[in-house]
Parts: sequence; structure tokens; C-alpha cells
Amino acid sequence: MAWTARNSEGYESPVGLTADVVVLTVREGAVRVLARDDAGGRRALPGGFVGPGEAPLDTARRKLAEKTGLRDLYLEQLGAFAAPDRDPRGWIPTVAHLALVPPDTAPGDPAAAWVAARDDHAWAYDHREILRTALDRVEGKLWWSNVCVGILPGAFTIADARAVYEAIARTRYDAGTFARDLRATGLIEATGEQRRDGPGRPAALYRFVSREPAWGAGRRKRVRG
Repeated sequence: MAWTARNSEGYESPVGLTADVVVLTVREGAVRVLARDDAGGRRALPGGFVGPGEAPLDTARRKLAEKTGLRDLYLEQLGAFAAPDRDPRGWIPTVAHLALVPPDTAPGDPAAAWVAARDDHAWAYDHREILRTALDRVEGKLWWSNVCVGILPGAFTIADARAVYEAIARTRYDAGTFARDLRATGLIEATGEQRRDGPGRPAALYRFVSREPAWGAGRRKRVRG
């Protein structure tokens, strides 16, 4: 039986509020999303009911910590999804959030796994729409902000960054142009250190200037490889 509620005017109204989190990273050259299977064998995003005294952002942080074990992450609100038929249990809106995490993040939930974000999975509720919104958000902010600080929180080479940007943008960048344009955003800075990953010259290491959300010069890519 579906849950129902009525407001003071006698109209049916939402019976609860949930918070869902789209947790994204880049692994093996592709964007991955953290998901688990629901009782019907469909994929579902981490989330749950907003608890007493909690704001949706607090619930998102709590669920994120439960599912990944991480707390100090890039997290932003995507928006509200409130179609009356989005949840078979009743009219239950959700406030969706976006988190980007490093590639080596291991799910704290044994039932959760990293799956290809752009593959055609069967999703529970309206989680396909929420995921699509999250992917569009990240791709749209890619060259305008430091959104990738969640995936690259420490020191990285330009090649590391290019692999992440290519996976998100679904394109190939000219290596030289990518390096110039990324530095020109003003969002990264050299650490003064180098890393050797194999034969040849060691690569310079960079980091994002800020781990807080920041906007850069926003130069877009002009040359593809």
C-alpha cells in the first residue's frame, strides 16, 4: 500500500523527504558512479530519508560517510526531484547531491560497487535522470571551475589531469594545448616537485590552488588530438 499524506487544506502532499548522492570518479579511462542493487535488481544511488533535525545536505554527508567512509569531499546540491510518481511508496521528493572522489576510493558498503556511469543500466526510481543531471553538471563546469579537485585532491601530473578531463568530456585533447589551457585557468599551480613514472624525464607535479569551489578563467579546449 502506498504511503499517503494530506496537508492542512486537505490536498495530498509529500509524505517524506530523502537525500540522494551521485558519487562520481574516473577509473580506467571512464567516469564511474557508486551504486548498489535494490531488491528488484536495479541500480540505486546512495541515499536515504532526511532524519529529524537534519537538513538534506546533512543527510547527504551522513550517507556519503556511510557508503564511502569519506567525509572531507567535494559536495554540492544538484536540485530537487519531486515528481509525484518517482517513488512507488508514495509522493517522496528527494534533494540530490553530487560528490567527486579520488579513483582509489573503496566503497564502505559491501553491497555497493563502481559501475560505468554512461552505460545503459536499469535504474531505480528516477535515479537515471539524477545521474544524467550530475554528469551534465560536471561536464559543464569542467573548464570553468575546479570541480575536478574531488578526483585529483593531491599532487598530479598534467597527464593525470588530462586523463580525467578526457573521460568527463568524452573527447581527446592535444597534450600541449591541454597543458597550456589548464594552466591558463589559474586553478592549478606547480608544487615545485616532480614524479617519475617510467623511463624518460620526470613530470612536474601540480595541485589545485584551492580545495574550496572556485571559478577560473574558463578557457575551453581548441584542439583535439
